[in-house]
Amino acid sequence: MLVWLLLIVLPGLWIGLSLLESEGAAEDGKAGPGEPPTLSPLVVLQGRVLLMTEGLAGHAESLADPDPLGTRPMARLGAAMLLARSGDRDRALQQVRQAEEGGLAVSDPALVAAVRKAVVAWPPEGRLASNELDATEWELLRGRMGWFGTLARAELEDDPVARKAVAGAAFELLLILTAAGIWFLGAGLAGVVVLIVLVVMGWRDRLRSGLEEAPRLGTLLGETFVVWMALLMALNLMAGALMGDASDLARSWLSMSISLASLAALSWPVVRGRRWNQVRRAMGLHLGGGAWRTAWMSGVAYLTALPCMAVGILAGQGLAWLLPERDFRDVSHPVQELLPTAGGATVVSLFVLACVVAPVVEETLFRGVLYGHARSRTRAWMPWASMAFAALFSAAVFAAIHPQGVLAVPALAGLSIGFCISREWSGSVVPGMLAHGFHNGSLLAINLALSTGG
Repeated sequence: MLVWLLLIVLPGLWIGLSLLESEGAAEDGKAGPGEPPTLSPLVVLQGRVLLMTEGLAGHAESLADPDPLGTRPMARLGAAMLLARSGDRDRALQQVRQAEEGGLAVSDPALVAAVRKAVVAWPPEGRLASNELDATEWELLRGRMGWFGTLARAELEDDPVARKAVAGAAFELLLILTAAGIWFLGAGLAGVVVLIVLVVMGWRDRLRSGLEEAPRLGTLLGETFVVWMALLMALNLMAGALMGDASDLARSWLSMSISLASLAALSWPVVRGRRWNQVRRAMGLHLGGGAWRTAWMSGVAYLTALPCMAVGILAGQGLAWLLPERDFRDVSHPVQELLPTAGGATVVSLFVLACVVAPVVEETLFRGVLYGHARSRTRAWMPWASMAFAALFSAAVFAAIHPQGVLAVPALAGLSIGFCISREWSGSVVPGMLAHGFHNGSLLAINLALSTGG
């Protein structure tokens, strides 16, 4: 009971500390110590899609929402520029004022002033006869507002280079959305078919759990997860105290170092007297039937995770309807926030973190250790009940401690459940690691392409 209690209390403590940190950052109006807020690629995507909406230049039905791009200060500045372009100057200026109230008046007053100047200068029709913004202000808009700044330059100054960039960005967006739509729709439908086949095979007792031969470690797997969370929290607290105004590159490498160092918790069962080979197999740290089987099971893991995540996204939309103070458009990950201003070395480090380090650590601890513990402690239940409880419990903890916020919890939980299926079937966490890495890499690549467009 103590282990189960700690498995609930420690994630709750993690969430509480994360909320305090995010509230402090919101009060400062900053993305991090000494850093101005960044424009999320998701906001840029929403803005570019709105621009492609038919009739945007003549009327603003697509911008009728009170917060067209969400409630974050930088998103409000982007929305202000789109509203000004559509001729709704009053609402545009209101978005600028709300961005100021959100903290930008203190952290980035020059940017707010430049956007307000552009909003006031944007005529409902025609072009400006003379420059209203100076070179410094245009450079600030281009550097801090990205695609929105390029759009303003193209519209307000009739700049041919900027107009070409906006047109090129629109074509790139169409290609990216088409390719991503085809891929995710096709893979998602294939995943639905695979899930149906697995359910039918399981119903007919033609599937054998890969966990049947896993060594029994009692409560040691649960204890290991508790030790890992305590160690990870301690390492993060120490890093936060020492990091100060470190660069994005230094932060990303430090995050990787902390994640890898936290794997020292896996030695806990060995300290308690178990052999490592026994511990390793209980955690699923093996290929689960050879390299070829691991390879195709990785594909299955990815396919089954997509429809589970899609159901979670729909649940998140429903949750947003129940929580009107939350905005689904504000859901983002710190990695996404770094991409627009990241240099080459930082981008590489983010890919290593998202595609290698995070999948290895998260699959080992959540699907290997936590799911393994929940399954072993409920083995006396009916198999389907034990699997459902273990998957839901580990998925809830996995989703809740991520930094995207409450509206992203259902989608992340769905993704986790998909990876739990491959863990149950193969007995290994390696297929989930490979699928998880591929999933993160594809999303990061799409975000990178969107953040550089225009």
